[in-house]
Amino acid sequence: MPIQNKKLEQFMKELVARLILQYPDEIVSFVLFGSATTGEWTRGKSDIDCIVIIKNKKLCEAIEKYLNNILLELDAKYDLKLSETCTSYKKTDNLALDIIFKTENKMMFGQPFYVVSEDQIDLKGFKIRKDLKIELGTRTIASLGLFLQRIKNTGVILHGKDIRQDIPVTVPLLEKIKAFFNAMLLLMMSFIILPFSPQHAFSHAIKANFWACDDVLFALDVPLSNTKEEIKEICSIFDKSEIDLDHLYKSLEYKKTKDIIEISSGSALRYILQTTKFVYTLYVKTIVKAISKNQS
Repeated sequence: MPIQNKKLEQFMKELVARLILQYPDEIVSFVLFGSATTGEWTRGKSDIDCIVIIKNKKLCEAIEKYLNNILLELDAKYDLKLSETCTSYKKTDNLALDIIFKTENKMMFGQPFYVVSEDQIDLKGFKIRKDLKIELGTRTIASLGLFLQRIKNTGVILHGKDIRQDIPVTVPLLEKIKAFFNAMLLLMMSFIILPFSPQHAFSHAIKANFWACDDVLFALDVPLSNTKEEIKEICSIFDKSEIDLDHLYKSLEYKKTKDIIEISSGSALRYILQTTKFVYTLYVKTIVKAISKNQS
């Protein structure tokens, strides 16, 4: 599963090389995953997702800051527009909207680099230790299991240890349940953003459909891949009598054209409500299927 965009590939090679030069013998593993490795990455629309495992926990903050600075520098060099697509750097003309995006970033939405030390992350136990904020999040509403399965299924090792081998295939039930909060949180943010920017609210709602598909396939033990393949899987599991497949395909078209669609507050609200109905229906039908599967 190579990086298909050549400029992005050059960008990642230089970023990793400079990180290793700056912190020799410190980087245990550097993994790129998500759209950058599934062939879906699009300049000006997609961000990047990386996990960096290091030896010394005390260097986590310094290395994350260093990576963020390099990203901005290399983004200007390769013109990938990552500074516009990664939530960490996103800025608008609206102060309230900027605050919302920063809050999302704190909730781990769109963060390009996740830096943790070896003794913090337990891949087999789906736990993160020695970081109160992340530990509370992953123990309550955030599914570390889903995060790690994305890495296992879509990750490309750019340096060091292949951590994918250490991530179990079987995931605890609690991790599957927590995964359902992903799309719910995104929809909640859609409603919050709507008064400030119907366009951004619309984009969030579009994404919520596909995050929900991710959550469902994860819950049903289906390997994660790219959006098109995941939609095919969803359509093979559910039919039109169970979920609104037309809404899902319409959302796939919106995903391609959202940047050129001018949408009003009313239209955005209607779409968010339709997405909310789709997501919750999908979750309920998934629970029913999971129960039936366990009983048979």
